[in-house]
Amino acid sequence: MGSSGWRFPGMSALGCLLAIVLATSGCVPSVDYDSQIMLPGEGWKERTAAVFRFHNQDSITPCRLWLQIRHEGDYPYRTLHAICLVTGPAGDSSVWKSDIPLTDAEGRWLGQSALGDLYTVVVPVQDRLVLSRKGVYTFRIMQNMRLSPLPSIVEVGWRVDRVETTD
Repeated sequence: MGSSGWRFPGMSALGCLLAIVLATSGCVPSVDYDSQIMLPGEGWKERTAAVFRFHNQDSITPCRLWLQIRHEGDYPYRTLHAICLVTGPAGDSSVWKSDIPLTDAEGRWLGQSALGDLYTVVVPVQDRLVLSRKGVYTFRIMQNMRLSPLPSIVEVGWRVDRVETTD
């Protein structure tokens, strides 16, 4: 009775691990696209877009769109105002504006910092959006701040993952 681990009759440790992985794999969203673009060292100019091209294969399952911002600790503002221009496979387009908070109410950076003075913030831009056509969607992300070039924004990223429906 000195065993501290769980035992399942007739199942090896490897089998238990495999069962746990399979049981929990459905809980993780399916990431269809994840890409980052490094910005020039002199800063992010107002009319310079970070461009991401996503080839959509699924015109039924809703997706979640995420904007990823990596910035240095000397970024001079608490937020980042961004514009996203989306162009679909048929040439149709729409524009979204996002105000991305980078600090909490006390002024502490919200993002995770694994690299010293660099912080990464990942925010949802659209939730449960159905990209109704198969083909290439182009996402152009531009900064919409009063300062150009905008200092201390190092990288912009875009992620698309599928939202599993529970209906």
